[in-house]
Amino acid sequence: MKHERITLSKNIKGIFLFTFFFVLTITLPMISYSEVTLVFETLNQHQLIFEEKSFSACLILYTPAFAMLTRLIFLKVRNIEIKPELLIKWYKVCGVTLILLLISVPTYTYFIESKIKSEGYTVCNSYSTSRGADIWVTSQHYCIEKGYRVSSEIIDWLKQQTTEPTPEDVIKKVDELIANNP
Repeated sequence: MKHERITLSKNIKGIFLFTFFFVLTITLPMISYSEVTLVFETLNQHQLIFEEKSFSACLILYTPAFAMLTRLIFLKVRNIEIKPELLIKWYKVCGVTLILLLISVPTYTYFIESKIKSEGYTVCNSYSTSRGADIWVTSQHYCIEKGYRVSSEIIDWLKQQTTEPTPEDVIKKVDELIANNP
């Protein structure tokens, strides 16, 4: 690879990218761990409703690829020549990461969803979000089809309930929220 001098603007971009990927590399394991513990804490507390993102727990697998990318960016910012062998290693790590993701995401999803279902929860497609989160409820009575328009508000309301509301209470709340949100 040809060694070339980098300009100040490229150096600033490089420092920004280095900082971004460094922080991302540090936080990915924490995000993965917090997602898994959140699901199990919710199951232990037997909440009426909760969100679960199956993909989040597998983010830890990105850590080696992002660590190597952070190192590559650091070398570029420091104007140190990047050897082709190092790039080849990074490509291999990315390939292995992709393969592991293709295996682990469906596997984790299967096991975590089986555990959630065994605890008596069912998925509520009416409230599920485009952000990839599945919404799980203890009873389908809490899953009102027309509630998709006010899903975040009804989810918040259900989380705040200290006693289990009746299906009529939930329908009434959904109607009220829809009336207040034109």
